[in-house]
Amino acid sequence: MIPAAALLLVLGPEFAFSSRLWKVKRAGLLEYGALAERYVRDFENKWLRHPQSVSDPLLGSADIQSLADLANSFQNLGQMRVLPPTRDSVLTLLLITLLPLAPLPLTMISGRELLGRLIKMVL
Repeated sequence: MIPAAALLLVLGPEFAFSSRLWKVKRAGLLEYGALAERYVRDFENKWLRHPQSVSDPLLGSADIQSLADLANSFQNLGQMRVLPPTRDSVLTLLLITLLPLAPLPLTMISGRELLGRLIKMVL
């Protein structure tokens, strides 16, 4: 019971922010999605539909770099974690919490008997 309470005490505050993170992620994806849609539509009209009206060369154009930056921003939003702790961090915390309790069974039974029980469980 105490290890579970310790985990809850450590991880609880992080989970308190998950609903807010979900809302921010959703709003960001909607806003960046709308911006990306407009930008891609303008880019397509400028460079693919009417390229003869553009006097600048496509190679080295700031439009291409801006499109790549926008794609990276959108990708970062998509990869944003709603639940901050990762599976590995929770498992590590669980191991660190339970490790001090490992010698506890030796206070109840001998090491030889414990080893025998473990071997029987495995086989």
